[in-house]
Amino acid sequence: MRFIAPALILLAVSVSTPVAAGDPQPAAPQAEERKEEAKKEKKICRRITSMGSRRSERVCMTREQWEEYNNGN
Repeated sequence: MRFIAPALILLAVSVSTPVAAGDPQPAAPQAEERKEEAKKEKKICRRITSMGSRRSERVCMTREQWEEYNNGN
């Protein structure tokens, strides 16, 4: 029983050390870049019906792809 308290303290210290060692500074610019890329590559899904058909099909494309698709029609 007298070994439980020191073991718990050792466990708490060993688990919290890697968390405190992290450097949050480099992560911030990378997160912003990821958000910008996500906005550019974000898929937009729409339902499209073919001529003479009641059934619609779900199509997902990026904003640029939708602009090209609409310019072709």
